[in-house]
Amino acid sequence: MPKVSVIIPCYNQGQYLDESVNSVLNQTFQDFEIIIINDGSDDNTEEIALNYCSKDSRVKYIKKENRGLASARNAGLKLCTGSYIQFLDADDVIDKSKFEIQLRYLENASHYALCYSDYFASTDSDLLKPHGYYLNPKFKSENYLAELITEWESNLTIPCHCFLFKSNLFKDNDIHFDETLPNHEDWECWMNIFSLRPEVFFTDMQLATYRIHSDSMCFDINAMKDGYLLAISKQKRKLKDNRSACHLLSVKYNQVKYDVASRNSLYAAAVSTYRRFKIKIKSIFPGLF
Repeated sequence: MPKVSVIIPCYNQGQYLDESVNSVLNQTFQDFEIIIINDGSDDNTEEIALNYCSKDSRVKYIKKENRGLASARNAGLKLCTGSYIQFLDADDVIDKSKFEIQLRYLENASHYALCYSDYFASTDSDLLKPHGYYLNPKFKSENYLAELITEWESNLTIPCHCFLFKSNLFKDNDIHFDETLPNHEDWECWMNIFSLRPEVFFTDMQLATYRIHSDSMCFDINAMKDGYLLAISKQKRKLKDNRSACHLLSVKYNQVKYDVASRNSLYAAAVSTYRRFKIKIKSIFPGLF
C-alpha cells in the first residue's frame, strides 16, 4: 500500500496538468499513488493522464461526468489507499521535498494529525512570478477551530495543497466535501477536520505554489459571499451543542452578510480623519473646542 495518496481533480486544465503531476513524480519521497480525476473535461486532460498511466503504475485515472471540484475530490477519497492524503488541484504544484518534510512530523504523531505549510502565490502564466494576493496561512494560537471561524479570508487562508493529512481523519469519520455548496466546500471540510481536535504541525516553508487566475471564482464577490453564508449556516447546525463555536459562527455570518468588517474599517478611517482634523484646527484656533 502506498504511503501517500495524491488526489488531483482536473476540469479543462490539461494545459497545467503536466506541471502538477511532475511536481509529485519528482518528490524526494517516492512511496505514493496519484489519482487523477477527470471531471468531464473536453480538452486534452484524458490524453495527458493516460500517458502518465502508461509510464508509471503509481498513476491512476478515472473519468466522470462534470459535477464540480467537491465531487471530484470525493471520488478520489473513495479510491485512495494511502496512509496520508495530499490534495492537489491540477493547476497547482508542490515542492519536491514536501512529503519528506511533512512526514517527519506526522509519522510519530498521534492518531489524528495533519501538517500544513506556507505557500507561494503565483500568477496564472508564471509559477515563479509572485501574485499580489497573499494571506498568511499560519494560525496564531492553538485554538484552531476558533481562528478558522473568525480569521478565514480576512487574516488567514490555507490552500488545500498546503496540507498533508492522516487519511484516518477522513475514513474514520466519513468526512468529505459538501457537493451542494457552490464554493467554500474546502473551508467547511477543514471545519469538520479541526472539530476532531487533531494534532497540528506547521512547516514554515513555502512547500506549495498556488496559481492565482485573473478570472478565478474567488474574485466573484457575490457568488463567494453566498456560498460562504451557506457553509457557515451548515456548520452552525453541526456545532449546535458547541455554544462558543456557534456564537463565533453567528458573528462571522453577520460580518460576511453585512460586510461589517469593511464598514468598521471605513468608520475607523472616518474617525481617525476627524480626530486629525480636530487636532489641526485646535492648534490654529485653540479656543474653538
